[in-house]
Amino acid sequence: METRVTVLVVARSNADRLHRTLDAIRGQTRMPDRIVGIAVDAKDDVVRAFEDAGVERIVTVSENLVFGRAIAAGVRELGEPGDDDFLWLLAQDTVPNPTALARLLAGVEVAPSVAVAGPKVVDADDPGRIRSLGETVTTFGRTVELVSDELDQGQHDADSDVLGVSPIGMLVRARVFAELGGFDPALGPVDDGLDFSIRVRLAGSRVTLIPAAVVSSAGDGVAGAPRGRRFGTAQRRARLFRSAELHRRLVYAPAALLPLHWLAILPLAVVRAVVHLVLKRPALVGAEFRAAFRAAFADPRVLSSRATLARSRRVGWSTISDLRMPWRELRRRRQLEREVAGDDDAWTERTDLRFLAGGGAWLVLASTVAGVLLLLPLVPATVLDGGALLPLSHSVGELWANVGWGWRDVGSGFVGASDPFAVVVALLGTLTFWDPSFSLVLVWLIAFPVATLGGWFAATRLSERGGYRMLGAVLWTLSPAFLAALAEGRPAAVIVHLALPWLFLTGTAAAKSWASAATTAILLAVVLACAPILVGALGVVWLLALVSAGRGALRVLLVPIPSLVLFAPLVWQQGVQAGRWIALLVDPGAPAATTAVGPASLLSGFPVDRDGTWAALASGWPVVTTALPVALPLLLAPLAVLALAGLFVRGQRRTLVLLGVALLGLGTAVLAGSLTIASIDGVLVAVWQGTALSLYWLGLGGAAVSGLEGLGRRGAVPAVVAAVALALVVVPLAAAKPLGTSVVTAGSGRTVPAYVDAAAGEDRRIGTLQITPLADGSIAVRFLPGRGDVLDGQSTIVRTADPTRETDARIAELAGNLVSRSGLDTAPELAALGIDYVLLATEPASIAEAEAEAAEANPGDALADPAPTARGPVDLTADAIAALTANPAVDYVGPTDAGELWRNVAAAERPAPTSVDPFWSRAVPVAWAVVFLLALLIAVPTSASREAARRRPRTVGVKPATQPRRSPDAEEDAVDVLPDLATAPDGQSEPDWADESVSGTDDTDDTDGTDGADYDDEDSDDGSGAESGAGPENEAGSEKDPRPADSDDADAAESGRYTDGTATAEPGTGNTTRPVRMTKGTP
Repeated sequence: METRVTVLVVARSNADRLHRTLDAIRGQTRMPDRIVGIAVDAKDDVVRAFEDAGVERIVTVSENLVFGRAIAAGVRELGEPGDDDFLWLLAQDTVPNPTALARLLAGVEVAPSVAVAGPKVVDADDPGRIRSLGETVTTFGRTVELVSDELDQGQHDADSDVLGVSPIGMLVRARVFAELGGFDPALGPVDDGLDFSIRVRLAGSRVTLIPAAVVSSAGDGVAGAPRGRRFGTAQRRARLFRSAELHRRLVYAPAALLPLHWLAILPLAVVRAVVHLVLKRPALVGAEFRAAFRAAFADPRVLSSRATLARSRRVGWSTISDLRMPWRELRRRRQLEREVAGDDDAWTERTDLRFLAGGGAWLVLASTVAGVLLLLPLVPATVLDGGALLPLSHSVGELWANVGWGWRDVGSGFVGASDPFAVVVALLGTLTFWDPSFSLVLVWLIAFPVATLGGWFAATRLSERGGYRMLGAVLWTLSPAFLAALAEGRPAAVIVHLALPWLFLTGTAAAKSWASAATTAILLAVVLACAPILVGALGVVWLLALVSAGRGALRVLLVPIPSLVLFAPLVWQQGVQAGRWIALLVDPGAPAATTAVGPASLLSGFPVDRDGTWAALASGWPVVTTALPVALPLLLAPLAVLALAGLFVRGQRRTLVLLGVALLGLGTAVLAGSLTIASIDGVLVAVWQGTALSLYWLGLGGAAVSGLEGLGRRGAVPAVVAAVALALVVVPLAAAKPLGTSVVTAGSGRTVPAYVDAAAGEDRRIGTLQITPLADGSIAVRFLPGRGDVLDGQSTIVRTADPTRETDARIAELAGNLVSRSGLDTAPELAALGIDYVLLATEPASIAEAEAEAAEANPGDALADPAPTARGPVDLTADAIAALTANPAVDYVGPTDAGELWRNVAAAERPAPTSVDPFWSRAVPVAWAVVFLLALLIAVPTSASREAARRRPRTVGVKPATQPRRSPDAEEDAVDVLPDLATAPDGQSEPDWADESVSGTDDTDDTDGTDGADYDDEDSDDGSGAESGAGPENEAGSEKDPRPADSDDADAAESGRYTDGTATAEPGTGNTTRPVRMTKGTP
């Protein structure tokens, strides 16, 4: 009987491609007998294209059907099939070669057992690249393309016996197609051909490949998975593949195991989502959950598909076991992909980090020694005191109890949000869980080497020269703002300075790497938690990075999310509810007196009076004192000259950006000095300018290093001069502790007398009223709950609140009555306010400071006597002692290290704290934990991300001498979630400010992996880069293919059809039959 072939062409859009497909069908050496056009939810031009080509029958469908259902609609128009009838399945974008149909028919006509034949599918834009040539599954059903994205050199032309083929260009016997019910309507455009091929095998027929028949595909997504670079394509592919596999699993599973498979869908989705995050594929998490929920609750065709399979099945699953891919073979293929992706000779552009050889390690060691010597009196300390330093809570549990939303035991107490800085403090205290307060001692002792290390790594983004990297580290360590923060005891400012270089290091790669973007997000949250005043400047930097990010804009766009989540409760309470938006910018932590400095000091990077730092050393030397206003600017001039020089040498654009950052920091410092939004003992104080000056110094120092890199070796002498001159300028700040000008001392760990502290150990709800006489004759009043002030318990809400609140006003009035002979019975008020002790603070340091600086007061919350007297603090103290001694409501306990102490005779009441909504008290910390855990999972480096980092130059802002090699289909690799044997960089564009000049270097390109900790990796949004392969393959998605990864039976029999297929490279072309790892010395 004569063979009849009916061509079924499915079209949805793109009439131009449809015309080419129809022309190719008309040009076949073996003409088909009938052509049926199927217009699915198509426009009129598609129908006209069918009519213009003289298609015998056109089927129009108003629904947007998948490929399999569209084919079924066309088959219904054909009538009863004969034994020699064949269906040839094509789509609008599939163009067959002239001999394709003839070769397919030749392959099936000689073998009656063959029911399905598949062609070689190549790329329409690159016909030399194979897109699909056979499909199989792993032991647990994961789809694997036998050949995908390989150069076609005829290496697979002998392949024939496969488990399945792509639906693109499939030739199938019409009777078999009808008996099996066609494609599963629940599948498509993914796995429909594979599932149909498996059912053909189970029905007793064969599936074969005809590599000589070639069909090209443009990847429109009508037949086969969609390809392209449009946003969302990778996520759609991942969802389609995962949905298809879950559906097939439920269809293929034995009836007894079906409930177990269904119950496992959502838990496995969570596990796979975590793996996606670890493997730097966060964009696929949504697709994973969408596929899981659809399979679990919105897939009504599972039972019908199981029934269809049961009706057509003639043989057991064991008959196709040899055609599955064993676990060992799958692992070998993944290993080969990683080796190809890590081909050093082909890809590496990054030079060796040379941390040790370049002097970085020795500089950090020297900084460690210098730091210990300069802070030697603090070495035996377990707690630090002075400035804004306070002890931390006594246990980790208490630390975290002060985090989130709940009762804040600060002052008279309130219900609300904690400062984001409390999270940073809690994390620090957890590191030294045996003694949380000791964590701040460690911060001070390691501050110098950590600053040096951060400065050195930040400089690696700007220079390949070891000397200039060392200069960057020196400049950052000798920053006046950093040294002033150490001397004045400002932990938040110290943490900001230590974090900023790492923020710069990762931020410059955030657009090109998910790991860098996630790390940047975490560091940004830390910096803003410690210095909210930087939100404006860093926000501008973020916007500029977003504009210049190119295809990495999504990564940059998500960077602020952890910060927004962290600040959300405080923004709600301070901004939305209270309307105190400007109060969000106040310095967190313990209050400390702050004095704004002038323009000369700000331009020099000093948050304190620049010339005043030399006052003690220059006393007695009138000539030196007179010369300071001229000498200090001259010593800082070399640094400024180097920064400006970068505008006239190679790398001008990045220098301009860095100088812009410096201007943002300087402007923020000026603004901070004018913001008086918090008070200390009734005196309004400005936001400290040092944190903004750290950002200013980052831009200025970075511009200097960039300028030196442009100068090359000519900049060696100016670099040394600038470093030495800066060291001379900051000598008084660096040596503040030996000179006795630092306020930081070893503390006792208590902010209340030992007597009160012991009592608070038994009852944490006791209260102490602290009264401190001030130099102007007034008194400062503070209510200390429990064991007194702790750093993690501080709240900017209290410091910026209205001091005339009812409870605070009552406390102030009570204090005034206690220190004067008013005759008023204070016992009821002492009891009502929960005051157990009255402390008259008379520590010499505070009194001396009050007498010396009348404009500044002791650290404390603002509550002063409304009617201060003209008497001094000594007289006022004497009067207060006399009044308290004569007051029958209190008993004198005795002198303490903090002052004179009295005890309330009566039992103080314990007012119940305001009720806390349990939902918000749990929801806030849970939301924080989830967001930051997700960011940490993405930030964790993997072997693949480290390998990818080695394929990009370390420096930014200047283009390398030679660009990294790109695969012939690099743009497709950037978004395709399917595995590629040679994965190119993801094609991220350089920032708009990248310099067009060529980066020269004297360093040897030796990528030995010493920079494995660098976060500058190159993981595409969809995970198409080489993956680490770590973790279980079963449901963990450890391969870069987003389709489900199931743990295959390691003991499965190895099939001889899966050969290595390694071939030699063609000299001069870079093309290989199979990927070959080229080692050094290979010709």
